[in-house]
Amino acid sequence: MSSLFMASLTTTACAEEPASNTESGCKARQHADPVANSEKHLAAFKKELKITSNQEPTWGIYVEKTRSSVKDIRDRMNEATHEQPQTAPERFDRHIELMKERLANFEKMDEALKQLYAALTPEQKAIADRHFSRLRH
Repeated sequence: MSSLFMASLTTTACAEEPASNTESGCKARQHADPVANSEKHLAAFKKELKITSNQEPTWGIYVEKTRSSVKDIRDRMNEATHEQPQTAPERFDRHIELMKERLANFEKMDEALKQLYAALTPEQKAIADRHFSRLRH
């Protein structure tokens, strides 16, 4: 999942990358489709967890909230990049607004993750714990 967000929400990832990364590599990640990236990561995470048929309903809720949130974040970021030039204070206000929307989306995903986590076996929880240990701030 951490990979999901870092791959799909690349605007902050490039700023956090070490200086050794090339600018073109960062630009390539920025132009990748975050929704497609999230789909790949969700499929890999499901396979890694070995979701059972009994866990499918909870997994489905988790996936839907994640998809919806990633799409919303992508759409808001796209809208922001196509806006007309703004003054510095307007730009800063818009950035704050986008960050609040992003936080709200992460909170939706957090709620769904907690529901999924509660349905996991101890072995699956260990996998999820390792998976999310890579989440960067």
